[in-house]
Amino acid sequence: MTGQYSIKLQPGNGRLERSRLRRPELNKERRGIVRRYGLLSAALLIWGAVAVRAGEPGLTVFQDLEEATGRISRLVDKPYLKLVTDGIYQPEVLIFKDLETGSEVWSLTRELCTDLANIERRSAWSCNGQYVSFIGNTAFWNYNDNQLWKRTWAGYNYIANADGSGRRKLWGSYSGRLMLHQDKFNNWDQTRPDVLYYPAGDTLWRVTLGNGEKDNQSEPIYRFPKRENKIIQEISDSNFMLIEESGRDPNCYVINLNKDPGDPLFCLTCPLKGEVHPGSFRFMRSRLQIRGGYENHALGDILMLVDPEKGRFIECPPEVDPYGVEMAHLWYGLPDDRAAFSGRVRGEPFGLYVQLPGKAPVLLAEVSDGHPTWCGHDPEWFFYAVGTPSNDSPYSRRLVAGRADGSQLRIICTPFDRRRGEDEGGYDAIPRPNQSPDATKCWFHSSMLMPTNKYTGSYLAVFRRPHPPAGVEISGQGEATTVKWKPHVLSSEVKGYHVYRSEDGGKSFNEVTSQAAPGTELKDRSAPHGKNCIYAVTAEEWSRLESDVAAASSGGEPVKGWDKTPPAKVSEFKAERKDGLIRLAWSRSNEQDLRYYNLYASTKERPGAVQRRRLVSPPHDQSGYIDWTAPVSGPVYYALTAVDRQGNESEPVFTEAP
Repeated sequence: MTGQYSIKLQPGNGRLERSRLRRPELNKERRGIVRRYGLLSAALLIWGAVAVRAGEPGLTVFQDLEEATGRISRLVDKPYLKLVTDGIYQPEVLIFKDLETGSEVWSLTRELCTDLANIERRSAWSCNGQYVSFIGNTAFWNYNDNQLWKRTWAGYNYIANADGSGRRKLWGSYSGRLMLHQDKFNNWDQTRPDVLYYPAGDTLWRVTLGNGEKDNQSEPIYRFPKRENKIIQEISDSNFMLIEESGRDPNCYVINLNKDPGDPLFCLTCPLKGEVHPGSFRFMRSRLQIRGGYENHALGDILMLVDPEKGRFIECPPEVDPYGVEMAHLWYGLPDDRAAFSGRVRGEPFGLYVQLPGKAPVLLAEVSDGHPTWCGHDPEWFFYAVGTPSNDSPYSRRLVAGRADGSQLRIICTPFDRRRGEDEGGYDAIPRPNQSPDATKCWFHSSMLMPTNKYTGSYLAVFRRPHPPAGVEISGQGEATTVKWKPHVLSSEVKGYHVYRSEDGGKSFNEVTSQAAPGTELKDRSAPHGKNCIYAVTAEEWSRLESDVAAASSGGEPVKGWDKTPPAKVSEFKAERKDGLIRLAWSRSNEQDLRYYNLYASTKERPGAVQRRRLVSPPHDQSGYIDWTAPVSGPVYYALTAVDRQGNESEPVFTEAP
């Protein structure tokens, strides 16, 4: 085990003092972990965490993020108004590696707040992966009463770009005033990436995103017959919305978002016997069939088919289950309602199962209860957050990916959720996952960079890079060379493509495109005459993740490792103390494949470019950062690097704030 040390805060200035743990202290820490989490889970904790005492109670460093953990005590003092420009929050994404699997993980939240995990019912990403939706109580300026709202109800909505930049409160402009939209679920349209929906009383609102915080447009598009509270339970792949209603004599509403709101078939209404059980109401993936259960179990189950063209709800007979399946939590995948679930099968133990239609469920692992997600478009992979251990499973408290045929169960990362004290933080602290549209990323929640389990931040883990396109072909020569390709079937999140050319038989490649090219072809007007060039094409997501394998022209072997050259050093890196904050600035890199920067910090010496000292990972378009969690006095040393799309990191440059 590495990093066996403690950290104490010096009185007055908040600076950190480091000392090595004595053997009795270390053994006591280990014994406490074993008592609280079990033997195998203790081994996991010891693998990815070290004991840190940053004041009382002690805080454990997870994922070797010592610098970020040592600054947790400063989160309460966040100077919100100094960190917002034109309604846009300062980007505070922190990108690091899971110590066990090497998976890339992003921390998206850097303040005391409660980001909710109540988004397992549908993706946090817009349908093309361009935007992400946060739900929580991050502080924001309320334009309606002209004051700062801090840590109020944890059900407000926020929007950010897919790389974590541009985070802002979701407002909507309607009739000359700003509306504060809120919901504990993500309600993205499945054909228009800039549209969300919100029910409020008897009104369904449509919000179309603009560029800035006040540029969103709100529009009331439908009036329901009753004012009772409504919840959008799901928006199907074919863009039908399922709405649950509360109160006595509730209705179920199915909205056809493909039709104009004035169409008689835009909203279909079906009376229900009572209120439905939370989380059970949903569409099947293969057809427009609704299933669920009532809060009052005596009322039976709900299973009905929707005929959207005739405006009918057709009761379906109960399904016959020859396998004795008991599902606790489940999710259905494309294209045929294949299911991932925690539960039991007749004669088998409780665990994580996957079932293909018409086949017996396959037990992937005997684990305690958890939450699956299969809301993306990948039919082969689902994600599952394994719950608090009740047995000795090596997957306990892990985020895993399971294959549809039951042949693989792969650990993505350890969320390190609910590890800040005895109180596990309640229902909303559970790291219920959800998939991005192409299943390249998994969203979850954790308190690993919070002082207690009372607070939760948003995270995402990268499961894989986007698939490259297929069928790369070239025609013509010299300035007439045209490169064509076919998008992969999983390319909903792809922003564009990068084209690379080799003039030495594939030994080296240089990029032809200056930015991600839309479409499926490119004319290479710089191609040399008289040479047989090889071309390779990659896909880039809105998140700036790029394929790590490139499709080659003329049916050649896929290209790997074509870019091992790190970006040039960042220049003009400076630090200044001003207004009680440290303001860092640098000259924005002109590297065309730049993805983000890494900022490192230390109060003792020049920091190394290592995860232990990493503080934040500003996006590629940033040229500064306000370090508001730095000690209030004394020198702070910084290092800055640039990271490109293939993960190459530049040599660091250094500066110091006296």
